[in-house]
Amino acid sequence: MTLISRFAQRATGNPQKIALLTEKSQMSFEDILHLVHLLDVELTTRGVRPGQTIVMTSRRPEFCIALCLLLSLRQLTVIFSTPGPVLAAGLDFDRMLSTEPIALLEPERQIVIEQSWFASLGTLPLPDYTAEPGGGAFVFRSSGTTGTPKFICSPETERARIGDANAFCGKVDLSTRRLLSTLTCHSGLSVSLQLETLLAGGSVVALAEGSANALPWIDLYHVDTLGTSPAVLQAMLRLPRVGQYLGSVRDIRIGGAQAGRQLLESFSQVCPARVHLGYGSAEVGPCFRWIYEAPMTFSPSYIGEFLRTDLEVGFFDEELNPLPDATEGIVGFRPVTGSLPNRYLGKTSDEGTGFIDGWFFPGDILRREGDQYFVVGRTKEIVNFGGNKFSLAAVRQALAEAFPGAALEPVVLTDEGGLERLGVAYVSEQAISETDLTAALKRFLGLKVIRTLKLAELPLTETGKVDAGALRQMFQQG
Repeated sequence: MTLISRFAQRATGNPQKIALLTEKSQMSFEDILHLVHLLDVELTTRGVRPGQTIVMTSRRPEFCIALCLLLSLRQLTVIFSTPGPVLAAGLDFDRMLSTEPIALLEPERQIVIEQSWFASLGTLPLPDYTAEPGGGAFVFRSSGTTGTPKFICSPETERARIGDANAFCGKVDLSTRRLLSTLTCHSGLSVSLQLETLLAGGSVVALAEGSANALPWIDLYHVDTLGTSPAVLQAMLRLPRVGQYLGSVRDIRIGGAQAGRQLLESFSQVCPARVHLGYGSAEVGPCFRWIYEAPMTFSPSYIGEFLRTDLEVGFFDEELNPLPDATEGIVGFRPVTGSLPNRYLGKTSDEGTGFIDGWFFPGDILRREGDQYFVVGRTKEIVNFGGNKFSLAAVRQALAEAFPGAALEPVVLTDEGGLERLGVAYVSEQAISETDLTAALKRFLGLKVIRTLKLAELPLTETGKVDAGALRQMFQQG
């Protein structure tokens, strides 16, 4: 069944059940269908046709969810992104949908959602959506396998297929749950969690303003299921009396970066919820999953057991030659039958990663022990901050531009919660603070320098390159 037909059947069965709570509104399942119908009429009036590509720039949750269903109804490809990255990438699209005029785009290529549209909301008779054919596509922005941003197109059938069994290891009946995601509405994981909850008959609390407001909403609306990141859990732990807000939470889905042992142990002291973790990518979806329940001991590199019956795992050497009998190597994924459903939009040029010869290579080195898998390392120089991967080469260039005359070398470190941060070793006559370095990296979505190391000279390998291993040891010893 398609997304729109599944949702319409759910709405028909219980039309007045609360489906969506936001900072601005409370909507039933039937209300959301009325919003889909209204947007369909307004966009059609303004020239949008089935099969076209639309950029959804607004982060208003109700509009994003309605567009997820409208793309299914009209076979649209919807790019969920702010305007800048789409225009910078040169992606082809027909119209850009926003709540404010976009100065960077000619008027005829944009549609501004106006308040006057909603005067008739709920008054128009609803068509029967329970047997619509579907065939749309989702496009989400990813930080890519090596820190180079990419746009990944995922057909509706793939988005609908990856549901609760993958997100929550099949342990959560979402039909009885109220889910809140602290991740942006433009996040593929957030959309998946919200859609799957609604399609199961549960309800969603969605905040357009982000995770800063999450705790009181969790308490106020008795949220029992949470989608978030390790960085948000860490931020919650710094707040006073955090446990009083989290008493109703029973299951937490962690996305993005891996969560360290200390973070999980500390969080379990204020919230006894099960934490669902693992490993995956925007290109192929979740691949490995496990559940943390305190008290539990685990290796920091553990990523769980393989949960996908539609994919196979392969190990490869540095030249991407297959290693059929290996239990460790560069990991690749390919479908058991057919081809991978997702693809990149626009040009990509990351050598040794991405979609290659029917396989997807995320750029990681894994090890298998029986049915269990562990991350060993990476094939590329990146830092993973909250699920956003940044190229160390790009970081190095930004630092060099900000501090001419100094020699600076970024090093991946972990903080007290096990999350990746940056250290910077440098050679300069003047001292350079963590604050100054972090400010120079402001375009890297919150990437933070937590330590500096002032040296007389940078350590080099025999080939004259900066010795990253030696630098890490210096940070550890310092």
